[in-house]
Amino acid sequence: MTRRARPRHLAAGLVASLVALAIAAAATVWAASDDAGTSTRPGADEPRDGPPLTEPVGRFVALGDSYTAGPLIPWVASEDPFCLRSSRNYPAVLAQWLDARRLVDRSCSGATTRDLSAPQTAFGDTSAPQLDAVTPTTDLVTLGIGGNDFGLFGRLIDGERPPGLLGVLTRTGDRVADALAEIRDRAPDAVVALVGYPRITPPAGTCAALPFDAAHYRFVDRAERALNRELRGAASEQDAVYVDTYAGSRGHDACAGTDAWVNGDQTKPLLALAYHPYEAGMTATAIAAHSALRDASPTPRARRAAAAALARPPASSLSRPEQRVVAALLGG
Repeated sequence: MTRRARPRHLAAGLVASLVALAIAAAATVWAASDDAGTSTRPGADEPRDGPPLTEPVGRFVALGDSYTAGPLIPWVASEDPFCLRSSRNYPAVLAQWLDARRLVDRSCSGATTRDLSAPQTAFGDTSAPQLDAVTPTTDLVTLGIGGNDFGLFGRLIDGERPPGLLGVLTRTGDRVADALAEIRDRAPDAVVALVGYPRITPPAGTCAALPFDAAHYRFVDRAERALNRELRGAASEQDAVYVDTYAGSRGHDACAGTDAWVNGDQTKPLLALAYHPYEAGMTATAIAAHSALRDASPTPRARRAAAAALARPPASSLSRPEQRVVAALLGG
């Protein structure tokens, strides 16, 4: 889309785009894991000698859907407005911890694997294909995608139990593997990391934040785990780093109250879109990615510096009143 200066007030075009996003973005959910489910793909990465990322990071490109973008976590970028991209999502945090020279974040809420190579459009607002940002000089690429393909998790949130679930997930895995291969072609020297989805449902019990029946809790978790198994397999096929966020999210599902890393079914202004990550979830994902890439957690000094750098809203971001309008349009 054409870049433009930050508006003083929420423009009509932005409002229209965000209303459209209520259908596409709010229907997606955190997916998960790698420790169960059936897959035709390899189940484990080959051992590596040392951490995957050893050199300083110059250009860091982040690609993905709303679980990368972080909708309604302050501050939301006013450029590519319908993407609802937060300035404190996990790529932003990770870039600070890695001291990356430049972050190019093309993640966009509602994205599927098809939107990586084609423009994503809503009510006349169009974002460029995400893969266009990947160049031969790119040092690191992170990708978080797959939950929106075939409308899978939107259907699960609506209470459906799609037949042929494993077949759909295999097709999604194939698409993600193709995307990773394309990234390799465009940036042959880059380290590439595929980020999985944390859990949304608890291992036992139910709660008001997730209005499903008990049997559907188990079905959603089964789908989440099977999807992440496909993602791990795709990463293994394409020699990408797999970032497991499911195991560490136990006890931080949408039923975990103040310990939750992901929101339940109620959109909360200035915190999170329904069924989407809180800032704590983004930080946890950044920790998992840093550990997978560097074989170490970020230092306390790096975490303090990042917190200070990300505390102030960027010039090209929506104000608090504008974000409240957006939340209202999305059901908050």
